[in-house]
Amino acid sequence: MSVVINTNSAATMAANNLGNSSALLQKSLNRLSSGSKIVSPEDDAGGLAVSMKLESTAHRQEAVGNNIANTTSFLQTQDGVLNVVGKVLTRIGELKTMSLDPTKNTTDIANYNAEFTQLQTQLTSLAAEKFNGISLFGSSGLNLGVTADSTSGTTVSAGAADLLGGSGTTVFSDNFANLGSWSTVQNATVSGNQLTLAQNGLVSRNQSLTGAFDVNYDVKLGATNSEAILMVNGLTFASWLSQGVDINDTNTHHVKVSFDGAGHANTYLDGSTTGTSPYSGRPPTITDISFENTDANAAVISNLSITTGSGTPTNVSNVSSAASLSATNLSTVTSALQEVATMRANNGASQSRLGFAAEVLTTNKANIEAANSRITDVDVAAESTQLARYNVLTQAGTAMLSQANQSSQVALKLLG
Repeated sequence: MSVVINTNSAATMAANNLGNSSALLQKSLNRLSSGSKIVSPEDDAGGLAVSMKLESTAHRQEAVGNNIANTTSFLQTQDGVLNVVGKVLTRIGELKTMSLDPTKNTTDIANYNAEFTQLQTQLTSLAAEKFNGISLFGSSGLNLGVTADSTSGTTVSAGAADLLGGSGTTVFSDNFANLGSWSTVQNATVSGNQLTLAQNGLVSRNQSLTGAFDVNYDVKLGATNSEAILMVNGLTFASWLSQGVDINDTNTHHVKVSFDGAGHANTYLDGSTTGTSPYSGRPPTITDISFENTDANAAVISNLSITTGSGTPTNVSNVSSAASLSATNLSTVTSALQEVATMRANNGASQSRLGFAAEVLTTNKANIEAANSRITDVDVAAESTQLARYNVLTQAGTAMLSQANQSSQVALKLLG
């Protein structure tokens, strides 16, 4: 081997080896300090792409799991309210049964009716309960389609419990407080938001309505042989005689006339789900609504409201809207309890399915994280071994580079 001054090949090779060993040592230190096998994209470009997708999927799985947990809380809150509704209905059934006791006088029955009225108010209040601003009950906006997984988009329907039935949207409700808004007023007076129609009394209002709608009101005949008639577009739609009510009955009764928007109508008395006095061939567009008393004795009408989007009332709503305890049937209360029981069963079924969906999500998320770990997480035991190796190589390379640099001193000795 020749002895030269300008070129030290041994030192160059030792420097290259030291550089490689130092780079590997630095990379091993970065992996161990970060816990990640992929410190930069060049370490595993393909693995990095797969890891990003797996990590995103795992995060979505976690988000779906949170949504399911929140929906379960919604359902649990809803079930708690339904449980209370069942207790209220049970108490109403007790009150109705006790009011039928022939040994009870009118004062006793009035006391029962006072509690019944309060319980009706409570039923309406319970139906308006919300969870984080979302209504627990109603005919719209309740069918919560919570996503059960992060890939196929499968949803679980939960929360649809229409406690009071489709009541529609109120477009008019003033209890006759402002008779000035009625185009025709004759032999009619208002006291405490109750309209009293004397003989030949009439109130008429221009009211444009198209499509399905309901007219709801309470009526009480002031004496025997009196009458209160609802007319729409000049046509009679509800009268005491057509409802089969005894003309000597002076109790307050609730009347609902339901128009389907296609020229048909039905009248429902005291929350009944069976319509009477069906009408057909009526105009679908309504322009006028009137109340008239054609008899000598006065009639009192109150709680008037007009709602669009006619819906079918539930037995729970029939109980909550009954005019009095005497106007409530035990069969209606029993049917209302059955409706609540069915709602609780559906609620429980939704909770059960969501529970299984959450279990699958937990398993999937754990497996996805394990797969991602195999790509990105450093094996500390193996990498520690590599660290020791690169550390030794770096130290050896440093020593050999020093030796190689000293080899050029031989040339100087020859020149000396």
